[in-house]
Amino acid sequence: MTLYFKLKIKDMLSNAELLGWGIGFIEFWVLMWVFVFSRTGEVKGSWEEMVVHIDASMAFSFLGLLSMASVAISLAYYVFYASRAARYITKFTRISPMRFMIEDFMSSLVVILIIVAVIYFSVMAVSHVKWGILPIPENPVGVFVDLIIGGVYLYWLSYMLALTIIVTRRTRALTMASFIPLILAFIAYSQLWVDFGNAMYIIPLCPLPALIMYHATGAIPPTGSYLFWLAGGEMFNAVNLRLAALSTFAWIIVFALASLILLRKSRGIPIEELRV
Repeated sequence: MTLYFKLKIKDMLSNAELLGWGIGFIEFWVLMWVFVFSRTGEVKGSWEEMVVHIDASMAFSFLGLLSMASVAISLAYYVFYASRAARYITKFTRISPMRFMIEDFMSSLVVILIIVAVIYFSVMAVSHVKWGILPIPENPVGVFVDLIIGGVYLYWLSYMLALTIIVTRRTRALTMASFIPLILAFIAYSQLWVDFGNAMYIIPLCPLPALIMYHATGAIPPTGSYLFWLAGGEMFNAVNLRLAALSTFAWIIVFALASLILLRKSRGIPIEELRV
């Protein structure tokens, strides 16, 4: 790995905005989720304990995605402002566009792993403070991997969006484009109340909460309306987990390939255009 790999990790982990929105903002919602929105009282038996585990599972699913989406906003800006340097690095050194993308991806993945770990353990820690039990998921490794996949998903999405802005020279649209990952994350978040039916397989990010819920609880969740499903008031269509996984990886591949194509066409943004 090159010096770029090390410097980007250091820069991202010292970026106050990234840490503030990716960790601080979501930690606030972890506290709100457990101490305000959760209706579970004192844990007196197996039923209350199961409710706590399900409550934590939904926090893993939806707050984890919001955290990754918040980080994706910063990633879009990183790609934009590093575009000119990337052009020279890939043109005048031995680093090819593919290798540059791999190193950029790996350095971002290290930061994503750290942020996922913080969210993952904070949900369990805060739940333990309120209820006195650790809501360990049914498949802890599966939940952690799903959250990382969500981070990878949003990384390539933000990378593609930033490169699209660079190639089309629409620099003033960067702020709007950078928020698209967070908008998609909130659409996925709306599945707590809304059932998109089979459309959830083609809407970006929407299949991920189902995968996380499955690994966290061991139960096959519905295609949406999680709160109504957990209340047991209605019958819902069970999600097709294979199709959900296929949709997730298909979108990642599309975003990654599009990013590579756009990087080859990109000439970077001149310094005089960096102020958007």
